[in-house]
Amino acid sequence: MPYGRLDQSLYLGPYASVEAINTTTLYKPGELGSQFQSGSKAYQLIQLDSGATSATGAGTPVCGHVAFWKSRANYIVTNDKAQAEGANCSAVAGVFCSLTSGAAGTASITAGNYGVIQQRGTHVGILTNGSAAAASDQLCATVAATSATAAVTKVSVGTAPTSTIVGIATAATSAVTTNYTPARLGGWDLVDQP
Repeated sequence: MPYGRLDQSLYLGPYASVEAINTTTLYKPGELGSQFQSGSKAYQLIQLDSGATSATGAGTPVCGHVAFWKSRANYIVTNDKAQAEGANCSAVAGVFCSLTSGAAGTASITAGNYGVIQQRGTHVGILTNGSAAAASDQLCATVAATSATAAVTKVSVGTAPTSTIVGIATAATSAVTTNYTPARLGGWDLVDQP
């Protein structure tokens, strides 16, 4: 099992921000798996599974998709729950970020490349797959095999969570970002989740 290492900084290279990292090779390969904080958000440097493409049930990863561990030991993630360790929702690693504007639903990391996933802090929007959430709802990794594998399920306040909690909704799902709900992630290290 990998150990999260909290680093003070990360080499950005030609990228404008940590969320924009999308590279085929790492300048410092030893940084793979590093966890770091930027402002109030926490991230982890990972490699996206080379099979995470539009041909899968989850489709190409975009900002707001849940990232599942495919190989914790090698820091490889996927947005396809069927490819996750144990093929279940308990292998949550974090949430994919945006490469460009920071908007939910925009492009994420290219399959096979290195980039970051967000593990703590405010996020522009997690895919809720049509189940409109209200502020303070729990956003849990989707359990049902028939559900969109990169989405979360909302669980109302006062109801027991159905699976691993990915975040808490900070606002209602809006018509502008259909299927995406602004959220606050974690407060725990998702790398250490069972």
